[in-house]
Amino acid sequence: MKLSSLLITVTYCVFFCCSTPSLADDSGRSKIGFDIKGFKANLQTDIGWLVGGRWAGYFGTSQVYMGLATYFGAPTGLNIQQEKMYYGGLIFGVDKKVSKWGAFEANLLLGYGEGELKRFGINERSHYVVEPGLGFGASLGGGWRLTFAASYLHMANATHISGPTFGFRFALRSGSSSKAAND
Repeated sequence: MKLSSLLITVTYCVFFCCSTPSLADDSGRSKIGFDIKGFKANLQTDIGWLVGGRWAGYFGTSQVYMGLATYFGAPTGLNIQQEKMYYGGLIFGVDKKVSKWGAFEANLLLGYGEGELKRFGINERSHYVVEPGLGFGASLGGGWRLTFAASYLHMANATHISGPTFGFRFALRSGSSSKAAND
């Protein structure tokens, strides 16, 4: 993977990170989370694992948010020297409480990604990534939420590193009141 590609990705992320906080209302409602995902590109490969994080600010008083997300890991479960994959970008989503303890979430990530599988001789890069996802979460109290999520990662021109993901996310919502944080 080229250093210039990594530099471009980091530059975009810094630009959007600096502009995203202005979207939140005066209370600065936002959420930050840590994800662990399983990834299965096709039937011939083992399950790989990805880790990553996300940060988002809410639009006004709504449950609609926009932010950044980034992920990296080993797409077929081998060590990082034999294979690697990373992607990230802007994330748009909405979350909605469905009960006192449960919440539904839908989101869409648009960004850039790359991957390399040395044992197969594959080095693929995608100039755009699309990842729609759904999740169902349980409130843990104090603004913390555990969400079980599934998505489909599509990297254009990179069929060996595109596929379904599944996993969980620990997220902390912040707000100006305890009710907003515990939603």
